[in-house]
Amino acid sequence: MAVTLLEAGDLVAMLHRGTLGSALWADFLTVLSRRIGASKTLIVMRSGREEPRFTLVEQDALPRVTTTMPDSSASLLRTGRVYRGSELADIAMPMEQHPFGDVMAEDTPDHLRVMRVEEPAGASLWIIAMRQGRDFSASDAALIASLAEHLAIALRTWGALERERLRAGITSEVIRRLNFGWVMLDPAGRIVELSDTAEALLQDGQALRRTPAGKLEPVLREAQGGLRRFLEAIRRGEEHSRAIHLCDEPWLDMLLTTARGAMRERAGGPVIVAYVHGEQPGSSERASQLRDLFGLTETEAQLALMISRGVKIAEAAPQLGITVETARLYSKRIYAKTGTRGQADLVRLILASIVALG
Repeated sequence: MAVTLLEAGDLVAMLHRGTLGSALWADFLTVLSRRIGASKTLIVMRSGREEPRFTLVEQDALPRVTTTMPDSSASLLRTGRVYRGSELADIAMPMEQHPFGDVMAEDTPDHLRVMRVEEPAGASLWIIAMRQGRDFSASDAALIASLAEHLAIALRTWGALERERLRAGITSEVIRRLNFGWVMLDPAGRIVELSDTAEALLQDGQALRRTPAGKLEPVLREAQGGLRRFLEAIRRGEEHSRAIHLCDEPWLDMLLTTARGAMRERAGGPVIVAYVHGEQPGSSERASQLRDLFGLTETEAQLALMISRGVKIAEAAPQLGITVETARLYSKRIYAKTGTRGQADLVRLILASIVALG
């Protein structure tokens, strides 16, 4: 029996909408089950990696990674064809009871329909419909078959989104470790948009805060003056950048600049971007990494971090509980062990090393 466009149209729309939702295709499966009279319908996805990951999508449930996976013979199903349950037993390889035995461990359906689709990167998707009592009709199977191309597109889109989420997660973690944030301001200094890291800095309130009028305000008076003078220059039509020191512990700096090019066009007008960067509160992890990388002692590693922040040896010594003479001796050892020739060289080395991610 032919499947009408009206029958498949709303299912297709729901399928593609689900690709972007947190529940993925759970709603789609619920509606499809009602349409074909299935007692249960589920989707199993396999990533295209060398060590594949299986994801199970069920009706009225969030998708979850599963250890119950289809047997290897499930990959022998021809893409786009709807198989009866009786046909699957003939496909099963030796020592396998049923290609989907583990997946359906809690279900004993009288009748079964299965279809596989795949995408170019190697990922596969199986849609499995189960029913008790009378068998599925030819029109039920035709409706499932009509969804093959759209399921393949949805699988490809889902795979691309998962890869982008992974990349974004890694990028976000790097930005978090660098303690790097940004705040978008209007010419009056009011906050328009900001990153999660910048929001956390505002919540902390040690270096930056939000005024009742919604403006960005540094805590240090000198930094307040620097931001004010920058905004005044912008309102006069002068476009330039300004670096402002915000805090000593943790060490935080801010670069003020105007948005240019595509960023300015997307913002719909002149905007200012404040990039905030510095250390995470506390430096014990960084000191530990310096010890591991360069064979420094604990005190030498702490002194190296302080020197890289611009702290003078005479100021660092009492904070470390050592004499100035000892601190000078340690600094020479630090330069020798790290292969640097002075403070500027040491700063460049630390900023360029993985210690910056500490």
